[in-house]
Amino acid sequence: MARGPAALLSRIRSSKHDVSRFRVFPSKRCIHSFGEWRNPTASAFDLSKPAFFTSLMNLVHLQSASGSPNLRDFRNSIGARHFSSMREDGDGDENTVPGLTIEDGDDVSSISDSTMVENGDEGKSNCDSSMVESGNSSDDVGSGESVGYEHVAYRDPAELYRELCDSQTSAKPTKSDWEMVSEILHHFRKSGWAANQALAIYIGMSFFPTAASKFRSFMSKKCTADVAKYLASLGPGDAAVKFLFPIFVEFCLEEFPDEIKRFRSMIKSADLTKPHTWFPFARAMKRKIIYHCGPTNSGKTYNALQRYMEAKKGIYCSPLRLLAMEVFDKVNALGIYCSLHTGQEKKNVPFSNHTSCTVEMVSTDDIYDVAVIDEIQMMSDPCRGYAWTRALLGLKADEIHLCGDPSVLNVVRKICSETGDELFEQHYERFKPLVVEAKTLLGELQNVRSGDCVVAFSRREIFEVKLAIEKHTNHRCCVIYGALPPETRRQQASLFNDPDNEYDVLVASDAVGMGLNLNIRRVVFYSLSKYNGDKIVPVPATQVKQIAGRAGRRGSRYPDGLTTTLHLDDLDYLIECLKQPFDDIKKVGLFPFFEQVELFAGQLPDVTLSHLLEKFSENCQLDGSYFLCRHDHIKKVANMLQKVQGLSLEDRFNFCFAPVNIRDPKAMYHLLRFASSYSQNLPVNIAMGMPKGSARNDSELLDLETKHQVLSMYLWLSHHFTEETFPYVKKAETMATGIADLLGQSLSKACWKPESRQAGKPKPQQKEDGYERPRSLVKLFDERRHEKSPEHEKFPQHEHSEKVAA
Repeated sequence: MARGPAALLSRIRSSKHDVSRFRVFPSKRCIHSFGEWRNPTASAFDLSKPAFFTSLMNLVHLQSASGSPNLRDFRNSIGARHFSSMREDGDGDENTVPGLTIEDGDDVSSISDSTMVENGDEGKSNCDSSMVESGNSSDDVGSGESVGYEHVAYRDPAELYRELCDSQTSAKPTKSDWEMVSEILHHFRKSGWAANQALAIYIGMSFFPTAASKFRSFMSKKCTADVAKYLASLGPGDAAVKFLFPIFVEFCLEEFPDEIKRFRSMIKSADLTKPHTWFPFARAMKRKIIYHCGPTNSGKTYNALQRYMEAKKGIYCSPLRLLAMEVFDKVNALGIYCSLHTGQEKKNVPFSNHTSCTVEMVSTDDIYDVAVIDEIQMMSDPCRGYAWTRALLGLKADEIHLCGDPSVLNVVRKICSETGDELFEQHYERFKPLVVEAKTLLGELQNVRSGDCVVAFSRREIFEVKLAIEKHTNHRCCVIYGALPPETRRQQASLFNDPDNEYDVLVASDAVGMGLNLNIRRVVFYSLSKYNGDKIVPVPATQVKQIAGRAGRRGSRYPDGLTTTLHLDDLDYLIECLKQPFDDIKKVGLFPFFEQVELFAGQLPDVTLSHLLEKFSENCQLDGSYFLCRHDHIKKVANMLQKVQGLSLEDRFNFCFAPVNIRDPKAMYHLLRFASSYSQNLPVNIAMGMPKGSARNDSELLDLETKHQVLSMYLWLSHHFTEETFPYVKKAETMATGIADLLGQSLSKACWKPESRQAGKPKPQQKEDGYERPRSLVKLFDERRHEKSPEHEKFPQHEHSEKVAA
C-alpha cells in the first residue's frame, strides 16, 4: 500500500532493553549519531513489524565522498535491499525489522568518523557527522548552539519533535514566516503523497485529515523561529512536505496510539493474502490437477466428464444452472445416479454418489474422488470469479479436472506451486477449424439460411431480428437470451436442434456462448458492439471467439463450423478477433467469506453493511495474483435493505446475494418484501398470482420474466434460510414450471416490437416494419472522423440539418 520514507522511521530496538541502537532517516537528513535512544511510544504501540516496507537505499541515497570503507561496511551491516510491499511472515524476534539485520555482538558505535554525502533535489550538500555515542559529542549538528536555520535540515526528527514539544521560551517565528508555514501546513494536509505514506504507520486515509489538522495546531503553538525560517525557505511544495512528514510521524505515534492500534487491527482483519491457507484440509491432501486446455468444440469437457463418471464419488461444477441440469440429465440417463444442487433447486437422487452443481454451491467440506470445474477461465470474471477461485483452492478431491481456454493457465500454474498440488496439462485443438465466410449477409437478413444462429447483444435487437426474419423469409426462429429461465432456454434449444420441425434459425444473445449443445451451422454476428452499462463498446475478442466457436459440433448435422457478420464492414474486426491469441490473465477474483466480513465488522461497530463492504475494499490486502471482485450489486441491495429493522449482519449478507435483477424495480420490491417479512418472524409469502395465459405483447412477456425471477429468488432464499420461514416452496416450484412453459409459448408466437423494462427511457428510432439495421462501428468511426475534418467545420449548420434528417 504505502511506499516511501515512512518505512525508514521504524526503530531497530534491543529485545531486552527496549532501546534503539541506531536510526535511519530519509532524504534531507544525515545519520548524525549512534547510541541508545529510548522509544517513548514503545509501550503504546509496537512498530517493529510494519505491514509495508520500501527500498532503503532508494530513499537514503547515501554515497561515500572519499570511498570510505567504513560507509560500505555500514551499508552492508544494515542489509539494505529491496523489500516487498507486502508483509513477510517470519518466525523471528518480533522486535526486528525485516531487511535491517545486525549480527549479535556487532558494535554499531565503532562505525565512526564517516563523511556522508547526500544527493538532494537542488544539488549536493555535504554533512560531516561524527558518529559517536549520543550525548558525548559537542559537534552534534542537532545542538541548539548552531546559528541560522540551515542546521534544521540535518536534525533527527525525533529530537526535533522533542525540542518542539519543550519549546516554551524559544523565539517565535515572525508573522511573514508563520504565514508561509501556515500555507505549507495546509498543503501538507492536502498532500496525497503524505496520506499514502501515513498508511505505513497505520494512519488511515479517512483519519489522515484529522491528524494533519491537529498537527497543524501543534505547529502553530510550538513552531520555533529556525524551523519556521527553514520551512519558509522551502516554500509550499514536495520538499516541505517531505521535511515535515517524519516530524508528523513522531507526533502521530505519541498522540494517536489508540487510533493506530484500531486501524492496525482493521487492516489485519481485512487481510486476504495467502488465500490457499484458508483451506487446511485441502492443503493436507496431495491433489492431482489436470488442466484440459483448448477452445470450444475440442472435446476437453467430454474427456473430463468421462473420468467424472468413472469415479466412485464425483462432483461437477458448472458456470450455469442450465449446464448443471444438462449434465444431471445426461449422467442419470447413462444409469449413474446423480443429484442436482443449484441455488434454486436441490434434487437428491437416492444412492447417488455423483453431484452436478453450480460452482457457487460446491461444498468444500465433502471428500471426492474426482471433481470437474468447467469454464475455469471464469476465475478472472470481475463479479463471479471468486467462486471458481474458491473451488480450485478448497475442493477436497484426489483429482480435479479443470476445463477452459489457456487464458488462466499461468495463474493456475502459480497457484499449484503455492498449494503444492501436482499439475498436468492436456492441450486440445478444435476437431475441425472454424471457417470465416468472406461473403457476409450484405446487411440483409433475407440471406439467412437453415442452421444459422444470429447473435445480437440486446433484448430489443433479438426481437427485431426475429420479427424481420419471420416477416421477410419462410424461416421460423427460436429465441435464447439471459433473462429467460433455464427451462425455457432448454425448450427453445430442443426446438432448434430438432430437424423435423419448422424452427430452423436461432436468434440469441451472448448467453449462447456456453451452457447449451446446439446444432449450429453458422454463427452470424448481427453487430460487433454492445452496451456495457455505460457506453457502446466493441465486443471483446475473447467473447467473440467463445461465441463463434459454437458453430459446428462433432457428431451433429453440421460438423464444420462457419462464422460471418451481417455487415461487410464488421468482417475485418471478426477476423482480427479470431486471430488474436488468448489473453494471459494475471489476476483472479477473491471475495471474503461472511466470517471475514463479520471479523472486520468488529472493528467498525454501528456501520451499515454497504459502508462496511466499502471500507473492506479500501483496506483489504491482496497478493499479486488476486483482485477483489466487484460488489456494486451487493451494495445496492444492502442500501435498499437498510430500512428493514431486525435483520442480523449474516441475514443481510445472505439477502444481498439473492439472484435479483437490480435494474428491475418489481423484482427489487419483492426482495424488500421478503426481507421485511423475515425480519418480523412471519412466514414469507409469495403474494403473486399465476398468469392466466401466454403473453400477448411485450409488456406481458416482461411481466412473465419478472414473475419467474421472483419465484426463482424465493426458491434460492428457501435454501439459504430455514424452511419454516419460507414454507411455500412447493407452490413456488409449481408456479415457476408453469410460467416457464408460458414463456416458451409466448416466444413461439411473438410478433411484437420490444419494450424497455424502465419506463420513460428513450427508445431508439425504428423503421415502420420493426427492423433497423445496426450501425457498423467502422461507419461510425468514419462519420466522426468526417465531422472533425476542416471542411466539415466550415458548414456546421449543414451538418446539423443532415443529422436531423438521418
